[in-house]
Amino acid sequence: MIKKLIFTIFIFFSLETESNETELLLYSQFGEFCTMCEAVLLCEEGEIKNHSSIPDEGEFTLYHLKTRTFWSQITTIWEFFIKNFEGYEVKGHQRPVIIISVKETDWSSPALGQARISVDPDLIFLNDKKINRLNNQWMDNDNKTLGLCHRLPLWESIETIHNRSN
Repeated sequence: MIKKLIFTIFIFFSLETESNETELLLYSQFGEFCTMCEAVLLCEEGEIKNHSSIPDEGEFTLYHLKTRTFWSQITTIWEFFIKNFEGYEVKGHQRPVIIISVKETDWSSPALGQARISVDPDLIFLNDKKINRLNNQWMDNDNKTLGLCHRLPLWESIETIHNRSN
């Protein structure tokens, strides 16, 4: 009886936690988007088409969020140390991002930028654009909606980007 009760409570809390956390764009199994994780996002105007890979043609922007730099990792360790012992709340982090614009079959040269992933508000700031992590809206800095974004399979996307960039 007690085992069934504990199991039921465990299932209830697991489902509750997963449904809230996985609603955020770039949430990972390690908690809030991990510092060593990478991601490739595809953002395009209008309705999102939920591509399972990078399309051969179209009009969209790819954002390849890279892992954090060494010093940025050190900052993360320091932030979590402060958070755990002084009540400090981590508000997000910065990381390198490679930005590629695609028009029809023409790919721009990869441009290196800085992405800032914010925890509150749940936004990703990318040079002159931003992404709302709650509803996946792609916006300019004046909050005008440009379209929607979604995460692509990482390794296949990195391989496609590498092949197109050479």
